[in-house]
Amino acid sequence: MASKAQMFRESASGGWLLTAAAWFLLLHAAPATAEQSPANVTVREEKGVYTVVARFSVDQPPSVALTVLTDYEQIPRFMPGVRTSIVRERGAGWALVEQEAESRLMLFSKRLHLVLQIEEQPDALIFRDRCGQTFTRYEGAWHLSSSEGHTMITYELTAEPSFDVPAVILKRLLRRDSGRMIVSLQREIAARATIGAAGWHSPHEANAVSTGAVQTRRTQ
Repeated sequence: MASKAQMFRESASGGWLLTAAAWFLLLHAAPATAEQSPANVTVREEKGVYTVVARFSVDQPPSVALTVLTDYEQIPRFMPGVRTSIVRERGAGWALVEQEAESRLMLFSKRLHLVLQIEEQPDALIFRDRCGQTFTRYEGAWHLSSSEGHTMITYELTAEPSFDVPAVILKRLLRRDSGRMIVSLQREIAARATIGAAGWHSPHEANAVSTGAVQTRRTQ
């Protein structure tokens, strides 16, 4: 008979969130890789409310990291577990983003639905869920700062699920998925810096540029 440790390894290899974000994903990176990421992740639970704090660093400047974090529609491409991420509204310094994500652990599987109201600041993103479909309370922030040539990133989340789940399971999920989310973000931020902000366009932006070029030729 398989040991509990073996069962956990086998079941954990398949698919977060964060989430959404989310993230809050979220996440396809191998569990071992996530555990080895140079990040400090803590998860606490008190009376059904879960608090996550994760800190990590990247070699790239804050501007690149913030570009990745605010590229909401591309999140499903690089953030495992996030199925859809749609910008419903957007204005100067804010966005309303609807996300669908999925998290699995052993026999537990849960689809997550979020409508995130996001406040965009020069060195932070403040978010909260407006729909309350999966969580009674879901709010947090990303904070960025420069330190000795590196960018320090802090992720904070307070979540109160509206569904029944054993605390030990959800704490394990949040810790695992936060680690995987960090690994995915580190890879994407490094890739964006290598390509260069000026040379990279999301599919939506690339289509807009291409369409504009065609229209320009037609009017000449």
